Amino acid sequence: MNRLKRNGRQRNWIWGLGVVFIFWAGWLMAETPAKTLSLEKSIQIAFKESPALKSAEEGIRAAEYKKKQAQTGFFPKLSSQYRYTYLDKAPITSVQFGESGQILTAAVGTQNNYQFSLVLDQPLFTGFALTRAYELADLGVDISRIKYEQERLTLAYKIKEAYFNILITQKRKGVAEQSWVQITDHVRVAQQFYQVGIIPLNDLLKSEVELAGAKQNLVRAENGVLLTQAGLNNLLRFSLEQMNDLEDILIYRPFSNSLEECQEEAQKKRPEIKEVETQMTMADKQIALAKSDYYPQAFFQGTYKMQGDNPAVSGSPYTEPTNWDVTAGLRWNFWEWGRTHYLVQERTKQWNQVKEALTQIKDLVRLEVKEAHIGLQESEKNIAVAEKAIQQAEENYRISELRYKEQVATSLEVLDAQTLLTQAKNNFYQALYAYNLAQARLTRAMGGW
Repeated sequence: MNRLKRNGRQRNWIWGLGVVFIFWAGWLMAETPAKTLSLEKSIQIAFKESPALKSAEEGIRAAEYKKKQAQTGFFPKLSSQYRYTYLDKAPITSVQFGESGQILTAAVGTQNNYQFSLVLDQPLFTGFALTRAYELADLGVDISRIKYEQERLTLAYKIKEAYFNILITQKRKGVAEQSWVQITDHVRVAQQFYQVGIIPLNDLLKSEVELAGAKQNLVRAENGVLLTQAGLNNLLRFSLEQMNDLEDILIYRPFSNSLEECQEEAQKKRPEIKEVETQMTMADKQIALAKSDYYPQAFFQGTYKMQGDNPAVSGSPYTEPTNWDVTAGLRWNFWEWGRTHYLVQERTKQWNQVKEALTQIKDLVRLEVKEAHIGLQESEKNIAVAEKAIQQAEENYRISELRYKEQVATSLEVLDAQTLLTQAKNNFYQALYAYNLAQARLTRAMGGW
């Protein structure tokens, strides 16, 4: 009996602790606010998680290994060879003695011949071919790093675009909610007027139809928020269903740089220009590499040999088991029917191509900067116009509501005023969105993020 009481008390304690823990956990969850995701934090997360950036990083590592591979050409190379040769007949030599002309033959080799050799090759002069190949590989690393920076800038702009898309859809949702509330209040007043016979049924029906339209607009706005959230989550490698609490930065921030300043910065910082300039340097090195065939090639070679008539290459009655030799040589292809000349001409034309491409990309960058700068100025002017329109639309709606309540205006007048107010607010937020996005586009065009 005492044991049952003790067990009961223990169960009560356990249940009590469980309830306390549940309330404590709930209190912690309620007291701990969700972290707000800022634009800067979003960009940093994308930089860390992006498969495109990881791929570009692998490209840098591959280029670095290629550079190391080119560097090995300066060092001596060691190779070995083991071979077996079987002769149809053992080598012999013949010797004639005296006036009698007697000829004696003697073996000077064996039918079975084994040889092991160790060869050291060291290039001494290659017409600067090794140097140019190494320089090209080094420039390849620079190209890979520039491509990585291009990916960063593109990704940062995509994050900004997705971030601002969420903010604008949230603003539209807020406007839709406010519109639905205002029309709901108007329908309630219209129902009261209809019940006392002040307005006809047709007037009430118009209000209720408008309310249904407002509800549909709200649903579309809510779905817009979900879709834009999924777009940002995809870039951040989050779950597509995750909802993020974003810092609201859809505001007007003046941009004071002149077009000339933007153009100058873009010409200095755009990675696309740096990439083509590096390609020009590479094309110049390719010309020099092609010209290396005009020069003779000098080399040094050392060989250590083991030979014999058995697999152990331990010598034979006719050969020493080991020997070595060193060779210094000069090789020069001085006639190949103009092959080197044609190769140099080909590389020269390629350099000219890259030069024209550089001019083209600089022109495109100037055009992008100008378009982005004009777009920014246009959006900036629209903000002031849209903000003024909101004040006018709010006043118009207020007056229409008062007139309707005094029954000197129709329901249609109130609904029109409400529609104008909704449109004015959406236009204002759209102008803010366009301005922030234009600023991001101009920053990207200038080579920044």
